[in-house]
Amino acid sequence: MRIIGLKSENIKRLRTIDLTPNNYINRISGANGSGKTSILDSIEWALTGTTNVPTQPVRKGAGKAHIQIDLGDMVVTRRFFENGSRNGTLALESKSNKSRYASPQALLDGLMGRISFDPLEFLRMKPEKQAEVLRSLVKLDIDIDALDTAYQKDYHRRRDAKKERDSEEVRRNAIGVPDNLPKQKIDEAALVEELRQVSNYNEDIARQDRERRERVDHRNNLARDITENKERIEELQAKISELQEETAQWVSAITTVDAELAALQPLPPLKNAEELAAKITEARTINHGLDRRRLRDSYTDAINRLDAEIEELSAAMKEREETRAKAISEAEFPVPGLAFGDNEVIYEGIPFGQVSNADQIRASVAIGMASNPELRVMRIKDGSLLDSKSMNIISEMAHEQDFQVFVEVVDTTGKVGVYLEDGEVKAVNAEPEPKPTAKKKGKKIPATA
Repeated sequence: MRIIGLKSENIKRLRTIDLTPNNYINRISGANGSGKTSILDSIEWALTGTTNVPTQPVRKGAGKAHIQIDLGDMVVTRRFFENGSRNGTLALESKSNKSRYASPQALLDGLMGRISFDPLEFLRMKPEKQAEVLRSLVKLDIDIDALDTAYQKDYHRRRDAKKERDSEEVRRNAIGVPDNLPKQKIDEAALVEELRQVSNYNEDIARQDRERRERVDHRNNLARDITENKERIEELQAKISELQEETAQWVSAITTVDAELAALQPLPPLKNAEELAAKITEARTINHGLDRRRLRDSYTDAINRLDAEIEELSAAMKEREETRAKAISEAEFPVPGLAFGDNEVIYEGIPFGQVSNADQIRASVAIGMASNPELRVMRIKDGSLLDSKSMNIISEMAHEQDFQVFVEVVDTTGKVGVYLEDGEVKAVNAEPEPKPTAKKKGKKIPATA
């Protein structure tokens, strides 16, 4: 199915045109502002809907506009009215039974492709969008989106596990552990309690020693007093009786103190508290080392667990990569050599954006043709950007695949294709046949889907 007749009146810059397009290449030429794009927009608006229709599609002052496209067995007519809805009205009539279709746009949508009406727009897409478009055209035996989602999930899980594993290793390596540590911790509390008891014991011995020394000092003081009193006896005859009595009391007191001292047992030797304190210090050092060794061992266990998880994730990712690669290798692509990369299209092992311009054009047009199996019509804007080699590739493919292509070019000679001036056709020139080129073998685009 292709366009065998095109009428457009008062669409944008157009006044009135009535064309019988060629079966293959149709170049629409003229100066900028002559109405070239208006012809291509007429085709798009009539067939693909009004998504891209501006708020005022009618030529200023014309009041109304219409597009009529003859597709052979059916005729598409879309009308617009100045200051009316941008959607206008749409009618689809069958020539064979003179009837109208109830849902014309739905029927046209079923005939149109799944990508832009302009196949070269594929070249302007971002790599991830190109991959998405190509994936929509290629039938795979697996759900590659689900596979890629699972792969990305495992990729991020493995990345996080590696980060966690590296962090655990840094923490472990930062822990220094003394050599020759015992297996079990030393009871610091028992040693501290023992030190407390020794301290109390030593304090009690020291107290008893102070008391004895105080008694000795007391006894010595008494003895000194006796001596002093004896010296004073001769000087203080008047007080002899009093002093003798006092002296007798002191002697008695000395006797009592001597008896008490004699009754006391010898003091035991002091215990070595410094040695016990040293043991406690050593125990704390050992126990701290054991704590650090246990902490380091916990990091080692975590690292081993994460290593196992990373290995398992890597194996799952590798299996998905192999499954994905196998499905892609067994799929049929519009152009041999095309494949899916990581969110991009690959052509013969090279990212699509890096291949030659000729191969990019050949692949893009082939993808557009595969996307439009029934209504075999294409529209190419900015055709002036195509060199003669690229234009010849498109012409050659149009003949080989039986496609009708409308190309907009800037040319003011009046000798190229359908030539427009001021919104009207001024000349219709024959289109040259494509020049023979070295062909790349590819799949024939089917006439029907």
